[in-house]
Amino acid sequence: PRPTKNPRNSSTMTSLASKAIGAVFIGALCLIPAVFSQEVTLSSYACYDPTIPAETAQFYRGRNTTVCLYVGPGGDWNTQGTTYTRFAFNLKADEFSSYWIPGSFKSIVQDDPFNSNATHIFASSQSSVSFLRRYYDATTQQVFPYLTAVIDVKDGTVQGIAWDDACIFCKLSRCLPNTYDFVGNITTREDISQPTDGCYISRDECVALHAGGSDECDLKLFVVWTGTGVGGTALFSSDSRFSAFPPNRIQENVENGVNQAIGNLQGKATDAKDAVDNFFDTVTDSIPFYGGGEEEGGDDVGQG
Repeated sequence: PRPTKNPRNSSTMTSLASKAIGAVFIGALCLIPAVFSQEVTLSSYACYDPTIPAETAQFYRGRNTTVCLYVGPGGDWNTQGTTYTRFAFNLKADEFSSYWIPGSFKSIVQDDPFNSNATHIFASSQSSVSFLRRYYDATTQQVFPYLTAVIDVKDGTVQGIAWDDACIFCKLSRCLPNTYDFVGNITTREDISQPTDGCYISRDECVALHAGGSDECDLKLFVVWTGTGVGGTALFSSDSRFSAFPPNRIQENVENGVNQAIGNLQGKATDAKDAVDNFFDTVTDSIPFYGGGEEEGGDDVGQG
């Protein structure tokens, strides 16, 4: 479903992209880093590759397609002059994909480039945008790092972008409402017919995980597609979204990353290790599985 607010205001990019830009390969992912971040004024939040506009204006399965990740302050994004950073990148269409910004936890959460009590993000492709998700809340000191965009395509044209269920990464007590419209109002599943909640990690836990070498709290965007490409070609990558798998498998991946961070913290400050142990406890209390298929058997979630 497409957002009720589809802003078309001019906004100025910041220089955050020059501090932390990167791409990560997951499985058979074919990701071509193509970041078009510069000091320019945009007339909309549309997302195309200006170097190959004819190719990315339509969605062809197996070819390049452009996705953008916008990062900026909380509040009203319809206000003229909202300052934000845009990361634009080419992905191989209909392959489960990820874009990772190394060091973004420090650049965004610790350095606070937007001078705001919250940092919001949204995804864009062609002329469609998602609703906003809160990445960091400075008031509650909570980071919401789990973001998967599900892009709906019909005959090669993007119809809308929804967020996948992000509550499979933690126990229910850590799953909070976390989706906003472009005026800054919080939304509900009933309002927009898509998952709206997300798992948080506390800022202190993220600092400890970061000290242990973990990128768990860095800003990452996973992307899958559903619908049909040009010529009616069926798209299947949405079957690989995280919510399609039992939560215990997803949480095993998180647990492995936390274990590695704990190992890296051996011999370091006790309070930092305790913070990582506390986060470990939050992912070992499994939540109910509401996805399709059986809990046993089937393909693994994947790497990364």
